Amino acid sequence: MTKTIFGTCGIRRKFNRDFSGLQWLEIGMAIGTYLGKNSVVLIGRDTRQTAELVQHALISGLLSSGCDVHVLQGSAESPYVTTSTIAYATKHYQASAGIQVTASHNTPEYIGIKIWQNSGMGFTPAQEEAIDGIYAGKAFRLVQWNEVLKIKTILNANDIHVKAILDRVHAPIAFTGRKITVAIDPGNGAACEIAPSLLQKLGANVVTINAQPDGLFPGRDSEPNEDNLRTLLRMMRNDTELGLGIAYDGDGDRVRFIDRKGRLIDGDQILLILAMYHSNKGKGSPFIVTPVNSSTALDDVLKTSGIGVSRTRIGDIPVAIRMQETNAMLGGEISGTYTWPEFHLGPDALYTTAKLIETIAEHGPLETLLDAIPRYHVFHETIDTSDQAIKTLQGVDLKQLVDSVLKEGGIGTLETNETDGFLARFDGGFLLVRESGTSPAVRLTCEHRDPAAAKGLLKAAREALAREGITGAQE
Repeated sequence: MTKTIFGTCGIRRKFNRDFSGLQWLEIGMAIGTYLGKNSVVLIGRDTRQTAELVQHALISGLLSSGCDVHVLQGSAESPYVTTSTIAYATKHYQASAGIQVTASHNTPEYIGIKIWQNSGMGFTPAQEEAIDGIYAGKAFRLVQWNEVLKIKTILNANDIHVKAILDRVHAPIAFTGRKITVAIDPGNGAACEIAPSLLQKLGANVVTINAQPDGLFPGRDSEPNEDNLRTLLRMMRNDTELGLGIAYDGDGDRVRFIDRKGRLIDGDQILLILAMYHSNKGKGSPFIVTPVNSSTALDDVLKTSGIGVSRTRIGDIPVAIRMQETNAMLGGEISGTYTWPEFHLGPDALYTTAKLIETIAEHGPLETLLDAIPRYHVFHETIDTSDQAIKTLQGVDLKQLVDSVLKEGGIGTLETNETDGFLARFDGGFLLVRESGTSPAVRLTCEHRDPAAAKGLLKAAREALAREGITGAQE
């Protein structure tokens, strides 16, 4: 069966252009039909402007199918929860499923959902396909009027999540020397309340920007990348009192870190540090899991410590599935999602924040930890394009395209990987071209010993795609 509504991670659509309230009602009915009568479903939302409307539509659909719906609120004062909180709570309560209403790091016009199992892991492709079939066929199983259950509310989801994190890192953390001062940018998203509270309870001094919940995201766009974090980067470069910068995406399951030099650190470098310093503390095997677009520095450095690296498709669900298969101790992506099976099997930006703070307290500031590992030059580009261009991309021979780009640059291919898009590895790096699973876009990644050469390969790949008719939407 070809899926029609799910992408890499849940469902994301532009509100009213792709899905209206009626479709979200039917999606709630499809999920409820799949789960079955009397299934306990937790549901929460982030700060997006349309999240409350979609949440109500989903709840109506779930109740129509006989589900027992529990609405999660961060606190009595805040109706918002992070996706990490939903994932943890689904495991904590052993619910049948957890649903977060969010479009993650996408721009404000998008809305969507992510669905979680009671392990904290997202729904698998097989589960999504089953729901998709119910939705497409309108094969809903609805209950009688006297079987519809009342909505319940959990008002302290943030406290439950934070307490579980603090218990595992033995807070407050003892810092060598003075306490660290942390600058937090939750981007007007779901982490506005929980992140500062967690950091304060960990023992850090906290300053915040963009910490007022607002679904229009007035402070910055939701994705925590270099362009969107200019204010926080400038703060870190100019204020010598700040020891660490932390930024979250709209639903609070991605986290990016900035050192005292004002450098935004790639997620796979953070993964490397966490693996190095926590390899003997977890209960899993000496394996980490990461997607194909992560730096080869992970393999080169961790093998000296006897830690294996297993690679998957991009996305927290493929990472979690592989982690289960290998009993891995940690998983993570360059985007800033990290999964700790000792806690739960969903990406948890808040638990990761606590673990990195713990690492810094024990082993020194982030920039010192980074200076102790080799830095490979990895560059990422996104071509935001159209749905029609993505259909065109699906007919392109990516192997031939990437081979031609490398051949023109005088580079020989050592091995290839078609796990996600097409990746060609060469001496000193790789080039990857793939379709985004969350929006109409093409993702390019290149690693090379020479940063200028990496940028040149990305430019050549962009031009090769343009010759196939795949260009930026603005063009």
